[in-house]
Order: sequence, then C-alpha cells, then structure tokens
Amino acid sequence: MSVKLPIEQDGIMAILPHRPPMLLANRVTKLEEMSIQVESHVDPEADYLKGHFPDMPIQPGVLIVEAVAQAGALLVDLSHNLPAGMFMAFSGIDGAKFKKPVKPGETMIIDLDIIRKRLPFYKFAARVYVGQSVVATVDFSAAQMSFEN
Repeated sequence: MSVKLPIEQDGIMAILPHRPPMLLANRVTKLEEMSIQVESHVDPEADYLKGHFPDMPIQPGVLIVEAVAQAGALLVDLSHNLPAGMFMAFSGIDGAKFKKPVKPGETMIIDLDIIRKRLPFYKFAARVYVGQSVVATVDFSAAQMSFEN
C-alpha cells in the first residue's frame, strides 16, 4: 500500500462517487491497512444549518454518520482494493452515540477501524472528535455492491 498523504478533496472525488453537497470527507490524513483518519469540515454556510436549528445550528447526527460511512468506503478502496465498478453501501448501523453537538465551522476528525472483514461485508467502529473531545461513536457494517445492481 503506497499512498501519498494527505489526500485532499479532489483525490477523494476520484475514489468516492459522492459529490458536494453530499461529499462530507474533506481530507485523509492517516491510512493503515485496517484504519484511517479523515477530516470532515462543517461548512457554516450549509443550507441545512438554517433549519437545524435556527437559533442554535448543529450538524445533524445523520450527516455525522454519513461522514463516517464515507471514511469506511475510503479505507476499503485505498487499502483493500475495492474492485472496479463496485462501491460500499451501508448494510446496518449497529450503534451510534452522539456525545456533544458539532457546530458550524468545526472540523470533525474521524478515526475508523475495520473490525471484521468477510467479503462482501465489513464491520467498522469509528470515533469522531472535535479537538480532543469525542463527539460521536458509530459502529456499522457495509457491503461491496455493484453499480449494475
């Protein structure tokens, strides 16, 4: 595995099928065979923050989970040779805990590990930080899927 770090958003777009505004992974900063660290910046100008919540905007939990899932897809593609024409799709969320709100302008640091691999399935565990504080944990599974299905 020979990958030059960091991988910026243009490099991420060459890997993931997501595009803004749903591309939430902004930078890959660490990569090993079974783990990855990804940064996800919460854009203070994002339209959804106007309604979530008007007097106290915070990043929706579902978008924190989506950012974590994108980190998992990056890890599989970069270090486990995801076959061409395949992508990673959620197959289950085993647990998600939100410990502190994530505010506009903050950058989430996602530390994600592969816990188990039994193709086409992967189980992941992630911890999400803002600064030194854990703001969320997510345990989930995903499967390799074909764009043709």
